[in-house]
Amino acid sequence: MIIKTDNDTIQNYLSDASNLKGISNRVIIPENKDELKQTITQLYNNNDSFVISGAGTGLTGGKVPDNDVIVSIEKLNEIIEINPQKKYVRVQPGITLLQLEEALNKYDLYLPPNPTEKNSSLGGNVANNSSGSRSFKYGPVRNFVTELAIFLPNGEELKLKRGKNFAKKNKMTLMTEENCLINIEFDQIIPPNTKHSGGYFLKSNMDVIDLFIGSEGTLGVIEEITLSLNQKPDKVLGLLIFFDSEKNLLDFTDSIREKSIVNNEIRIDLNNDIAARLIEFFDENSLELLKDKYPQIPLGSKGAIWIEQEYTEKNENEILEKWFEEISLFTSFADSTWVATNENQHNNFKDFRHQLPLTVNEIIVRNKMRKIGTDTAVPTQFFREYYYYVKEMLKVTQLEYVIFGHIGNSHLHANIFPRNESEMKKALEFYELIIQKSIDLGGTVSAEHGIGKIKKKYLKQMIGESGIESMKKIKNILDPKNLLGRGNLFD
Repeated sequence: MIIKTDNDTIQNYLSDASNLKGISNRVIIPENKDELKQTITQLYNNNDSFVISGAGTGLTGGKVPDNDVIVSIEKLNEIIEINPQKKYVRVQPGITLLQLEEALNKYDLYLPPNPTEKNSSLGGNVANNSSGSRSFKYGPVRNFVTELAIFLPNGEELKLKRGKNFAKKNKMTLMTEENCLINIEFDQIIPPNTKHSGGYFLKSNMDVIDLFIGSEGTLGVIEEITLSLNQKPDKVLGLLIFFDSEKNLLDFTDSIREKSIVNNEIRIDLNNDIAARLIEFFDENSLELLKDKYPQIPLGSKGAIWIEQEYTEKNENEILEKWFEEISLFTSFADSTWVATNENQHNNFKDFRHQLPLTVNEIIVRNKMRKIGTDTAVPTQFFREYYYYVKEMLKVTQLEYVIFGHIGNSHLHANIFPRNESEMKKALEFYELIIQKSIDLGGTVSAEHGIGKIKKKYLKQMIGESGIESMKKIKNILDPKNLLGRGNLFD
């Protein structure tokens, strides 16, 4: 076990990618499962509040301490087992997505949701119920978590397997490895009918494992994760499609989204029609930022859509024909579409996608101000109303911005780049308006980044005082001393 108390050596543990900075005077780094259990038990018995620290890539301050002891999982980073036949992997929580992907590549296996930040930890991904570009087809990480081993805040161990323990209406029972029986009665919280990552999963007759997925380090400490995997498809088609009008882009998105939802239910080898696994959006301002590096972007482009589709070689020609027939109906730039069918071409697409946040960061450094970025999503039937409202409110601010994101899930990131305090005030006013509009349309305040400490007032705005009290009731049963992850999700 490693313990750090020197102020200089613990600085990197005090903040995450949100730049929120906390206070702590001790970091404990367990090097194995037994040390993790020992650490948690001692902290609980000593009434010491503590927070779990993963890779530090979070955007909502979830790992940031508030005079808490920091327990880092960085040394718990082993792959315990890869089973290529049954297509699953067991890992410790500190392993990163990049490390996992590199190990799975040897077996042609992959984790379908594809969370964006490859340096994030798997424990963080499960605690946040993370999503990614392929969540349009495959949903969030929750859908692939089959088993969890968790230390409760008092150090007792809980093992959960999907399909083995269900709530009976609004009552659930947990049995720890130490034979402690825990009875929980809960109030259901109806989540928005959209992509969503915010608050406890509380649903009648739910699988109990889902309570801990997305609980943001407030109910227990993940010590082992089992994930189901997919075999890599024979082929993947990538297309980057440019549009001559915003309306045509939105019409195209509606068309391919509807077709893909239907056709993604068909086995890949039997499908010869449009079936996107991801549908991503770049607005006109995003393309403007990238045009110096990518001069082949057509002049006059009002936006772009990036898609990928899994297929087999035998139906490649038919699928390409279907896509270009569809594209030609909605843009005069059909002949300028970028195509990727091999690894090098797909890597070029990834470079294009990653160049945008790099360029955004250059602007932030230049302006010497933090950006303001939304993570809201709405039900698809209200997406156009939401999108045009966002554009209109951005126009009112007269600030520099880009919009990009997961348009297949009706989920976009509007990023504003203030240059001074006056512009920051306008940007924050815009943010509040977009949060309220998303709620009014039945959407979410957090589609993939979670709530943490930064967004908890917006979670309350979305689910109300009664929803917060429903979560607190669960928290009080599993952590009656309120020592683990204080200040995450609610006060």
